[in-house]
Amino acid sequence: MLRKRLLPLLLTVFSLSAPALFAQGLSVSIRLFNEDIYFPDSVIEIYVTIQNETSSTQRFRLADDRNHNLVFEARTEGGTFLGPDRKVTTEARLNQVYYRTVSLDSGDRFSFVERLTDYVSFDDPGLYALSVSFFPEMVMVQNQTPLRSNTIPITIRPGETPERRAEQQFQAIAVTELQRQQLAPDDTVRYMLEARRQSNWDQFFLYLNLEKLYRQAPERDRSFRREMSEEEQRQTLDRYREELIAGAGPRDSSLTPVPDSYEIIRTTYTAVEGTVVAELRFDFDRYRERRRYQYFLERRNGFWEIIGYDVTNLPNEAIGS
Repeated sequence: MLRKRLLPLLLTVFSLSAPALFAQGLSVSIRLFNEDIYFPDSVIEIYVTIQNETSSTQRFRLADDRNHNLVFEARTEGGTFLGPDRKVTTEARLNQVYYRTVSLDSGDRFSFVERLTDYVSFDDPGLYALSVSFFPEMVMVQNQTPLRSNTIPITIRPGETPERRAEQQFQAIAVTELQRQQLAPDDTVRYMLEARRQSNWDQFFLYLNLEKLYRQAPERDRSFRREMSEEEQRQTLDRYREELIAGAGPRDSSLTPVPDSYEIIRTTYTAVEGTVVAELRFDFDRYRERRRYQYFLERRNGFWEIIGYDVTNLPNEAIGS
């Protein structure tokens, strides 16, 4: 269990004269909270994580209004910078805000979700590169070095009629998603394995995020993002699905074999990420092949999806006489 301590400075008025009391050693990372189809007027939510990567306790001030800590930077493919919303700029100049002090032990993390569209306006469609600067002592304090996050891509599609938007949203997910259940991470993996054992491909793909599975390989991810149009991306994922069904090609061939038996070994998860470890067994004439699978899951729109996996071969077992 990650431990987070909120020091007793809740709803304290902060001033520019407050002394610096924060050590280096924190890191910040971001990702999309929901992978979705985005338009210029869409609400985009970003999952922000602050982590202590040192061996000692670290602290930072977190304002109730997070724009006092965060500066989002979005750039077009041509390098044009999208400035912050006027409301954000105005409020960041205030000298007094309410905040709390968060204390993280070694290895602990603190995460929250922010609406990117409260900070930046995407008026034009296109591909944008997004990063964030996190100020541990808040933006108005001078002579501090902000934490810089990773950079993630965000695609804004052209505005369409409501009917066309509904069609694109429908195409972005499997038709059978309407039949999904809110299963736990380990039950999601069991569902997928049982569907494969019954040769039910519709159910097998029900909780698989095909795009993220396909983009596990760095070269495929690079080609998918940089070289393919939206139509080519769709066709590529359609082909990928058919290849999995046909068992064609060496890539991801270990995802679809039918196990004779399996066992869930371990399940760990947070509110949005999970890992399930399972042992799959494949029986032959005189021996049993054993493989340990580590499935990686993300929670999206209330449902757990399998987004990746690793396989480790275990020693075989002799069976029969």
